Amino acid sequence: MTIWRKLTHGKHRLPWVTMGLTALCLGLYAVFGGPPDMLVYDRAEIQSGQWWRLVTGHLVHLDLHHLVYNIGALLALGILYETASFGGSGKLAFGVFGLGGAVITATLFEGSPVTLYYCGLSAVLNALYAAATIGMWRETGQKIWLAAFGLDIAKIAWEAAFDPIFSSTLAWPPHTGAHVAGVVAGCALAAWSALEHGGDENRPMMAARTTT
Repeated sequence: MTIWRKLTHGKHRLPWVTMGLTALCLGLYAVFGGPPDMLVYDRAEIQSGQWWRLVTGHLVHLDLHHLVYNIGALLALGILYETASFGGSGKLAFGVFGLGGAVITATLFEGSPVTLYYCGLSAVLNALYAAATIGMWRETGQKIWLAAFGLDIAKIAWEAAFDPIFSSTLAWPPHTGAHVAGVVAGCALAAWSALEHGGDENRPMMAARTTT
């Protein structure tokens, strides 16, 4: 409890953004199953005017395994991020999902014309993972969080060179470029958070830097 109070700076925070996004993804799967033809990222349909797919493509999943894996990661990372003090009162969480989704979508549409179909939340989760682990490192000063961040980079590099680690059974392979774009967006949000809270002298990392 003491550690958690330090992370939240004694404030009670509810992960509304995470819970809302979880409910939306679960609801879409319950209604449409997976993958729903009218909601996945489909490049040809987007070019014909179905722009909503740029958003909904991140929210729908291939099958139950895909959904459960992503929702589990979303809940773990989202609750950690939103309830910690560096996550703000939902504002930065909106930023992670919004900026992460926008950067990933731009990468898919403008940077990867060979990608015809895409769905799932995993690339956005890479943005959340980067923002959360870097934020925890700044908050606690513990290098284990940098190691955790490095593991994600190593995972993406492995999947680019070899085979998927966690999603080898999925019908559609993970999109390495989208995952990299998510990490970049997460790092940008972590930098924004650092600038916004840079003057907080109660943070272990900031205190360590000013006393050495």
